[in-house]
Formats: sequence, C-alpha cells, structure tokens
Amino acid sequence: MKRYLFYSIPLALMWCFVHGSVTIENFIFGMILGPIALRPFMPLFKVGGELSFKDAIVRIPKQAKYFAILIIEILKANIMVARIVISPNIDIKPGIIAVPIDTKTNGGITAIANTITLTPGTLTIDISDDRSVLYVHCIDASDPDGVRTSIKNDLEKYVLEAFE
Repeated sequence: MKRYLFYSIPLALMWCFVHGSVTIENFIFGMILGPIALRPFMPLFKVGGELSFKDAIVRIPKQAKYFAILIIEILKANIMVARIVISPNIDIKPGIIAVPIDTKTNGGITAIANTITLTPGTLTIDISDDRSVLYVHCIDASDPDGVRTSIKNDLEKYVLEAFE
C-alpha cells in the first residue's frame, strides 16, 4: 500500500498539469486516480511488494548511466539511419535477428525490448515462449553477430544493472 501512495504522488501532479490547474482538489482527485491507474500493472512491477528506499537510492546512478547510454545509442543509430537514407544507392539487407537475453523479469524484458525499439533502425517484434530470445527487426542485418553483440554489450548490460 505504501508503494501505491508513493507512486500516486507523481501521477497526481501529472494529473494537475494535464488538467491545467494545480489545485488541492485536482491533486486529491489525482491521488484517487493513481491507485486505479496502477492496479493493472501490479504483476509487472510488483507494486504490492516490499518498498526499499535504500535499494531505490542505490539504483539512481545506475539508471542515470543507463539513460546516458540510451541517448548515446539513439544518437549513433540516428546517424547510421541518416547515412542510409542520404546515400545515393541504398545497400541494406533488412532482416530479423534472434537475440538471446539474460533478463528474466517482466520489467527487465520490457525495458530491453523498449530500449531496442527506441533505437532507430531496430524494432523488437516478438519474444520466444521461454522468454530467453528477442526477435529484432533491423534495417541493416548484414552483420547479425555485430547486432547481437551491440545489444548485449551496449544495451542489455545497463538494463540489467538499472532494472534488475
């Protein structure tokens, strides 16, 4: 229940900003809506579990590092996609690559899948039944081992640190 209230505060503030006026009535209404909005996501993020502020504080630098790496990877991918688009003759080999993952929790799998999808030129399209392989569509899959290595070393490593 503590987590519901902890997560409802930012949702209530967001409700106030979306509504257009920051008043106590809007904030209270947002606090009432917060747990209702969080309820469907309880199994994914274990919202009902034990709240550890120490654990949350320890993860802040790791999450900041993850977001910095994510921004760098998005910029690199944007440059790569821009080169492909601008080049006079497009020499790409799009394809689907199976990428084995070490992430096992729902939150970690969601984070790595969304991270891959946010990076231009790649799109997570499916996950295996045993949740150990992501299927990723790449705009240029001419080097599948390079793509796998990039995802494992440049993205998944930081997702594991930040979210598991």
